[in-house]
Amino acid sequence: MSPVNTLNPHRLSEAIAEDGIPIAYEDLGHGEPLVLLHGITESRESWHEAGYVEPLLKRGWRLILIDCRGHGRSGKPHDPAAYSGRRQAADVAAVLDFAGIQRAALMGHSMGGTVALATAAYHPDRVNALIVNGAHPFAEDLSRLRAALADDFETWLAFLKQLVPDLSPNSCRRIRANDLTAVQASLASDRPDFSMALAKLDIPVLAITGLLDPRWEGVRNFAELASGEFLPLAGKNHVTAFLDAETIVPAVDEFLRRVSARTTEGS
Repeated sequence: MSPVNTLNPHRLSEAIAEDGIPIAYEDLGHGEPLVLLHGITESRESWHEAGYVEPLLKRGWRLILIDCRGHGRSGKPHDPAAYSGRRQAADVAAVLDFAGIQRAALMGHSMGGTVALATAAYHPDRVNALIVNGAHPFAEDLSRLRAALADDFETWLAFLKQLVPDLSPNSCRRIRANDLTAVQASLASDRPDFSMALAKLDIPVLAITGLLDPRWEGVRNFAELASGEFLPLAGKNHVTAFLDAETIVPAVDEFLRRVSARTTEGS
């Protein structure tokens, strides 16, 4: 996703991934930690703009907002191999290490949801709970995304504006400020199916999707596979389901409090 929204600067910290890539993140608030992972061509700033950060902080969560590799203020390698699920999962683990956090809940939208799922698969001991919006662990052909980002960001923006006609100027600015080669590298390979690795894990799951999102059945199927909870959003597409913070924040807060209560009872 993109550089920081200069209208709302936020203090950044930096972790160093296992392959030397710097990973930028914000560490806000106090309480049990919740990691937020953004979608492709966006940045951690999208969580601020969509209205997640202040309500979650007021509910007592410690928020770790990560700029995924290839986006925002994080490093932007041009080698497609740098964007494997294992590498991106290791980025999250590195941020947790730098922040002094052993275990955290993870919440991700779209690409960020896939990174959250990969983190649970590769580092299950670091994950208390999983919340994914518009993401699942099944195989996925990314050729349509590659085509939309083949030349520049204008075709991609035109596609997004079909889903959100009033896409914010700040979001457009962040998207255009991306490193195109890095974003293309992150999409060079189709996503493999790693659902069986997650089916064996005893990690609480909340799977969210707009019912106008073509991925919605995959998201629902993942919730069933993981014996998790499913939150369908009627009338929402892949992007507007993320923007519906007013619905999602209370649901996430309630889910995480139930998870925390079960963990306390079992300890």
